[in-house]
Amino acid sequence: MSPLLFVIIILGLYGFLWTLWSFYRWHLLLRTSGLSEIKRLGQARSPHERINGSVVICGGSIAGLLAARVCHDYFEHVLIVEPEGWLITEDGVCRYSWTQQHKRTRVMQYTSLHACQSFLYNGLTKLFSDFEEQCAYSGITVAGANYETSLAGALLKLPLKSLGGLLPKTMFASRSGFKTLLRRLVLGRGRYPRIEQIEGTVTGIVADSEDGSIIRKVLIRLGTSLQVQEIEAKLVVVDCTGISRAGLKWLSQAGYGTTTANTSNSKDGLPLTDLKLSFDQKLHYSSLLFSLTPLVLEKLPIPGGLEGKGAVYTFLEDQMQNGRRFFTISKPDGDRLMMFIGQSGDDVPVYETMSAVRALVQDLVPHKDPIPDWVFETLDILEDFQDQISFAHVRVPRTTYVRYHQAMNLPSNFVALGDSVMTVNPTFAQGCTKVFMGALTLHITLSRLIAPSTVGELQKRLQIPSDFSKQFFKEHFHKTNGFCTPCYGIYINIYDCFVRLDYGIPYTEPIPSENLSSGDLVRWYIRRVQILAIKDEQAARVIWDNSMAYGSKIDSFHPWLVLKILWDAAMRP
Repeated sequence: MSPLLFVIIILGLYGFLWTLWSFYRWHLLLRTSGLSEIKRLGQARSPHERINGSVVICGGSIAGLLAARVCHDYFEHVLIVEPEGWLITEDGVCRYSWTQQHKRTRVMQYTSLHACQSFLYNGLTKLFSDFEEQCAYSGITVAGANYETSLAGALLKLPLKSLGGLLPKTMFASRSGFKTLLRRLVLGRGRYPRIEQIEGTVTGIVADSEDGSIIRKVLIRLGTSLQVQEIEAKLVVVDCTGISRAGLKWLSQAGYGTTTANTSNSKDGLPLTDLKLSFDQKLHYSSLLFSLTPLVLEKLPIPGGLEGKGAVYTFLEDQMQNGRRFFTISKPDGDRLMMFIGQSGDDVPVYETMSAVRALVQDLVPHKDPIPDWVFETLDILEDFQDQISFAHVRVPRTTYVRYHQAMNLPSNFVALGDSVMTVNPTFAQGCTKVFMGALTLHITLSRLIAPSTVGELQKRLQIPSDFSKQFFKEHFHKTNGFCTPCYGIYINIYDCFVRLDYGIPYTEPIPSENLSSGDLVRWYIRRVQILAIKDEQAARVIWDNSMAYGSKIDSFHPWLVLKILWDAAMRP
């Protein structure tokens, strides 16, 4: 074979693989990313396009508030049932979250680190037209999406060239700051008059007496009393109860999800008792929040200062045997600074003092570049404000996935989103994007009920179809399993991503019947992508796209990038 023919064959093969990769990526982004659907979020519906009756949303946290905002465009009445009564008062919708007199008791991360992916910010600006202005009003920084991330001390490259020289925006807020802002936007300004919130707890559901496949009523215990009220609803339950996953209990008590359920829905699939998968990465994290004066913040030796900055410094240790430790400095809403330490293990220290934080930072293992001197100088200054620390330690619950898309005999008008369906490793900052994807799925499924037609035809269609729940959970599966941020575009679904990555930590308790050796090749490849992203624009773009929920699961398999990773691994084992 002549050299010319060999070159032609190689180039032809490469072109063929690139064409296949490009087409498949286009298909994945169209099907799973939500990028095309968010453009239609927040569009007002005329009165004759609304569904008569009520939707009951169980839980008023981030998932419940986003679901309520979406449902306001489709229903005559939206009812949020929220157990914590103070959230209905002015304190729950105040301008600055740090001035609140109350704190959430049912949200473990309320005072911990919170990160917002750029995709989420993009979607919120569609739901709320003045979102950026409202962030500024609440003291929340909006800036280019840059977490200042380093892999063992080596700063990951920002793909500014491929992004046109400008990073898309995101918001930098505390968990409490984001939730308070969202609650004020949905409930505190009178812009969504069909949304009502009451204090209470959903205790159960009641099937329709004539058609068991429909939930007709919701049982609510009002306030702190023992009085139970029955509420009729059209799209009955949007389970936003978080990690309590109360929807599973309600469904079981009402007889759904079994082969003997008295419904006309399919009995194919898994019973409720078999829907849940979980494993435990034994993750702990400590948050130290400093309330400082503008003068003190100005004196901190942070390169470039803190003006217009949210993320300050992130160190990801490349040592799985140490529990994948990481350390961050960030500036959430207001004149505050947060230090955050995460680590997996059986016996993880609690970092509640500056001396403990300093010991941890000194013990972190860099590759070549040491932790900058300004980090230690910042620790020195903050040592004088030890008595002003607001400290929180969280033992993160097991990562859990409820496979509703495989369930048998669900009622046709039941959906769930957020942590009620899936909890994820908070290290990867995907939690709120996952919640938003659930709300977006609700919008997509409801929008299918409306199509160009006469008023009479439309009214006939504006009924919850018998397969509504099935449609929702199928779409939800595609949306929440399609973006694989922590795997940087490698694995098939998000839950598998977390499994394979966290199985690299020797302390992880795996899914029963599995072991920690699963996914060794995947973890090796992810690490090589990260290493290459320190200097390579293409690898850096893959990391950035997927860490901001803009990527696809095959981004890391671009033919040219695969060749570069293999070459880099050979040159730098």
